[in-house]
Amino acid sequence: MGQGQGQEAPAGALSALARAPRWLALALALAAAPAAAQFNPFSALGHAVGTALDVRTRDEVAADAEISASASKRLLEDKQAEWSGVTLLVFARRVVLAGAVKSEAAKRRVEAVVREDKRIRSLSDELLVGDVGSLVRDSALEGEINATLTPAQGVGSVNMRWCATGGRVVLMGVARSPQEAKLAVRKVRGVDGVKAVVSHLRVVAAHE
Repeated sequence: MGQGQGQEAPAGALSALARAPRWLALALALAAAPAAAQFNPFSALGHAVGTALDVRTRDEVAADAEISASASKRLLEDKQAEWSGVTLLVFARRVVLAGAVKSEAAKRRVEAVVREDKRIRSLSDELLVGDVGSLVRDSALEGEINATLTPAQGVGSVNMRWCATGGRVVLMGVARSPQEAKLAVRKVRGVDGVKAVVSHLRVVAAHE
């Protein structure tokens, strides 16, 4: 996401990402990223970008990594949580649950487990129920979105997170203006294979 020179994540981290569920891969990626950089979990190359483009405070960056890691740990340890199709989108201590689970009970359980973290400012549940999407196709679509938003003029994609499930894309994070938010959604909708976009982008003016 965003502009600037990147740095590759360690080979061991990339190997772990290839084997892990998507939400756990995100947490592993955040943990592997250098402290002075913001990890881009949606780039296949695992690039990091400087925090100069990130609208979050240093404390929020650290809190987001901790929220992702602790939620991942709790879901792993919870025998009732069916988490394999779940993606945690986290930005500025706000969380959106995306992906798919097998049942309404699993959806409620995952939300309850994640919501235990009191550092979370808000939580939105966009989980789909049923056998929806394909990991290979969805991951490829997320890569296409990354390739579209990263170079887009007028879009600060470093401040955005997204997840594709069966062609349905959940987009969250921060835009600096209503125009940027609309442009980001329009760019995502224009990607081949995207069937719908659910936006949780917050507009935060640059002076705030």
